[in-house]
Amino acid sequence: MTHRPGRRRGIAAIVLLVLGAVILGGVSAAKAVNPPARYSEGRAAGWQMAPTYTDGESIYLEPVAAGKLRRGDIVLASVPWSLQKTQMNRVIAVAGDRIRYKPSSKIAGQYRLVLNGEALDEPYLEQWKNPSAVAFDVTVPEGSVFLMADNRMNSDGSQYANNGPVAADRVVAKVVMYPMAKLAVWGQLAGVLVMVVGAVLAFTARRAGRRARAEAAVPAPAAAPVAVAAAPAQATAASGERADAPS
Repeated sequence: MTHRPGRRRGIAAIVLLVLGAVILGGVSAAKAVNPPARYSEGRAAGWQMAPTYTDGESIYLEPVAAGKLRRGDIVLASVPWSLQKTQMNRVIAVAGDRIRYKPSSKIAGQYRLVLNGEALDEPYLEQWKNPSAVAFDVTVPEGSVFLMADNRMNSDGSQYANNGPVAADRVVAKVVMYPMAKLAVWGQLAGVLVMVVGAVLAFTARRAGRRARAEAAVPAPAAAPVAVAAAPAQATAASGERADAPS
């Protein structure tokens, strides 16, 4: 079974054009429904968030409302225990949570914080590090968050009695792995690139089809006649000459 020249490229072009349109449409719709926050870039200062972030490492910052803070968020906040204007910390508990720790007791063989009666899983901490250097038992008041750094043995935080929970409005930004605004731009560029490739394939497929039709429309040259009967005729003539020859 023969296929029309350029057929596969044509099918691939249609698929890519549709895919590119879907990507562009999806990103545009997502931006319309939930516009990505404007972001800024900075650098981590100090080692309090090691090993998650180290001193001088590039970070992306997005604005965040006080009521949008979630457990596990890494934030930049103005905290009473730091001489810096703002410092990176992790949100361990939010308003209404009870967070506690007792260094003398282990849970499943490990020292772990207890959040609302359940052991808190903290994969961002190195295995050999304890979750806190001091014991504490705190219920986070309304409008506050409980902040701790990841480098627990070499940093300050809400776990110390003289610090305590921090007002949520002191959080100035959230640290993100990659800003949604930047992802949206890359998504749109990817959609445009896919559509360009599809358009190129469609163009080449169309040219291949035209070339094939043009070649089919040209008549084939007439075949040269083949002298097949000449040899027998010559043989007969030669026989006749031998028969007429005198003996």
